Amino acid sequence: MKGFQTLLDFYIRSSFHVAFCFVALFLAFHFRNFIKLDDAMLLLIFCGVVIGYNIIKYAALLLERKYFRFKTAIITITATASGIAAYLIISDSLWTAVMVFIASAFSVFYAFPLIRHHNLRQVPIIKLVLVAISWVIIICFLPLKSVYVNFEYSYDSLASPITDSVKWLYGLDIVQLFLLIIALCIPFEIRDLQYDSPQLKTLPQLIGIHRTKLLGVSLCIIYLVMEIIQFGFATNIWAVSTYIVVPIIAVSIWFSDVFKSDYYTSFFVEAIPVLWLGLLLLLN
Repeated sequence: MKGFQTLLDFYIRSSFHVAFCFVALFLAFHFRNFIKLDDAMLLLIFCGVVIGYNIIKYAALLLERKYFRFKTAIITITATASGIAAYLIISDSLWTAVMVFIASAFSVFYAFPLIRHHNLRQVPIIKLVLVAISWVIIICFLPLKSVYVNFEYSYDSLASPITDSVKWLYGLDIVQLFLLIIALCIPFEIRDLQYDSPQLKTLPQLIGIHRTKLLGVSLCIIYLVMEIIQFGFATNIWAVSTYIVVPIIAVSIWFSDVFKSDYYTSFFVEAIPVLWLGLLLLLN
């Protein structure tokens, strides 16, 4: 049992879990939109998430020469992922390189000072916003002009060539995804309340746990309302999976201060996108 827990801790701390879940969210979001999707795109996204999260979590500790668990293995994994990602970016389009650079910049600016003694961590609720923006860039914009991907932009009867209606719907999808990512991050904000410095000014620190949970649930409701306004009470596999998964996200937010184990957020809440993708594949 102890060996299994050590393996699970390594899987989570090395950012493998969040990377797998991010890829699942990417696939779920674009479930209808791909004509071609090379494994290279998924590998690039996976490596990028591992690199980004490990930089945010461990870069400062490395600079201060502090110990953290699985240090050698995590450094090796991050370096390997960096090499793979660099090769894939060089082999792709300039657009991909620009999108990766922008998303990476948010991570670097959050982790390191922009000027002496000042970084983006000191801006209220910036962690939530930066995570959401970075995720949206990678999920929504990175694949648009990648050599690894061809899009169809399929919205029932609306498909390519790209019409104004399709652009409008994709824009609404981006807004919905941004709101959903904020909601998905709220259990982590509540969990980290006991660790975060008051200087971070996270959402629970500013408005309290109860109001933070209300905000998260409200974002889930807004997401569903936007979905219904766009497509009505649809019964296709995307709609059915959405009506199942988004309420699960709302419930996970509401109970985020009840379950005290780190595994509740770091493993189970993080894995909700995997459940979403699994439902889509099962219903399909």
